[in-house]
Amino acid sequence: IFRKHCLWSKGDINKKGKCLAAWEVACKPKDQGGLGIIDIQSQNDALLLKYLDKFFNKADIPWVSLTWSRFYSNKQTPPQARSPVGSFWWKEILKLFAKYQKLATCYPNSGDSLLFWSDKWTDLALKDKYPQLFSFARKPKCSIRFFIEQGEDRLFSLPLSQQAATQLMEIQTLIQSRVWDEDVNDIWSYIWGSTRFSSKRAYGSLIGTTAAFLFKWLWGSSNLGKHKFFFLAPS
Repeated sequence: IFRKHCLWSKGDINKKGKCLAAWEVACKPKDQGGLGIIDIQSQNDALLLKYLDKFFNKADIPWVSLTWSRFYSNKQTPPQARSPVGSFWWKEILKLFAKYQKLATCYPNSGDSLLFWSDKWTDLALKDKYPQLFSFARKPKCSIRFFIEQGEDRLFSLPLSQQAATQLMEIQTLIQSRVWDEDVNDIWSYIWGSTRFSSKRAYGSLIGTTAAFLFKWLWGSSNLGKHKFFFLAPS
């Protein structure tokens, strides 16, 4: 509110200016028709997401090692699918996982950071690809690692229907076709084509980065700043 008031008050802090454009528009990048004002909430989220990057990639730093060993030594369910544990700070960080997952793709090795049924570690989430078998699942939020290590009686309510049994055979074939190594961490990569996390790129993805040629031309032209601004305002 204070930033919006400062923008439209023409320098007089006691005067309430009339908004010439929606705040959401003003916060868009210039090449998308905005004024390039930083969206503080999205920027804060982008900066905090680096902690999830370090955590899920099991960076060799004390707090990551301590968090995994203290709270998630049991690999039955991935951290993001459990009831929140730990400090209030860590609970708030984990709430950002949905945004993190939109930016990241995981290639499982150990399989302890992904949900077997719900996460897309194949072309389609397995609960959608094999709905009949999923209806028999006893642990719908189990990790890939847990599924690999357990027997059918622990994973499913037996006996299975004929269709579910056929789907189980397909899943077993899928698992056997991949190499699993408990000692190798899952690899998380990002939509900008790198395994290195970038808060700047994350911010751009969170606010959207579909540039329009007209606005790129406008801000790159030699017109006076006020002309550019009033060209934007009616939109």
